[in-house]
Amino acid sequence: MISRRKLVLGLAGAAGAAALSRALAPGSPREIAARRALKLPIAPSGWPFPGARVVAPSAVFPRDFGVRRIYLDAGHGAPGNSGNLSCFCVDEQDFTLAAARALAERLNATGRFEARVGRAGDRPLPYAERVEDAARWGADAFVSLHSDVRGRTETWSPGQGRQCPLSLAAPGFAVLWSDEGDPALCALRLALARGFARRMEEAGLLPYDGAAYSGLYAPDTAQPGVFLDRRPPGQRIFVLRRPSMPSILVETHHALDAREATRWTEPATLDAFAAAAAAALADTLGDAGAPASALGGDGAPADTLGGAGAPVSPPPT
Repeated sequence: MISRRKLVLGLAGAAGAAALSRALAPGSPREIAARRALKLPIAPSGWPFPGARVVAPSAVFPRDFGVRRIYLDAGHGAPGNSGNLSCFCVDEQDFTLAAARALAERLNATGRFEARVGRAGDRPLPYAERVEDAARWGADAFVSLHSDVRGRTETWSPGQGRQCPLSLAAPGFAVLWSDEGDPALCALRLALARGFARRMEEAGLLPYDGAAYSGLYAPDTAQPGVFLDRRPPGQRIFVLRRPSMPSILVETHHALDAREATRWTEPATLDAFAAAAAAALADTLGDAGAPASALGGDGAPADTLGGAGAPVSPPPT
């Protein structure tokens, strides 16, 4: 049996990740036993283990789609709010800024979107300013990027002199939305949330089952990985209920899971996520019945969006 410690240490470098991928090939007795020991879902995709393949979903654009403006909110980085601390001791605000820049560059490269990262510098930026900026700019959608922390944590050392939190029990993404406000706008939020989750799942990413969300977010009955904000009214998420355009919040992964945090530094993962985002935005903002303009192919490797020189999330060092 592979111990929890060996599993994590195996991800400390490329050689370790490759060895772990061979030892825990999807569907093998050792892989299943290890997942059960760690109380992890046995997902058909094998995510988030190193050998799990991600793909680029296809986007369908109508003839009159034009160029849509997408406001990318790099979560946290607000006054006194740096977000969580990952299993590699990376602040959430740093991960989200790198992820938003990577997504913006990839979306812009399609020629179908003008993506803008709202938090561009070191100055802490209040969320109200971001929402106002998106409205002034005329954004067609507001997408807030985050990482999540879940479950019981341990402490481990990914490097000499560093002690970071660790939890391997709750991998996966979650897409949050709000039903406050105008019913037509709420319907677009829900469509966008379901579209993102559906396309991310199609890309090979794992939807979170919501076990730790009881009392906070209600799971969607139609699409895994989608959750409705159900915090007390005065505590609900500002960027979900205040933007005048459709808005969602994407918890990209469980930041305390060393496997997921490692996968989200990989260009292939960022490429697959960008393709999923483009497809979801096309599904929601465009007419799905119109003639298609493909972004990647069905089941195409995620590197069909590569080559743009987009920045990658901070390495786990």
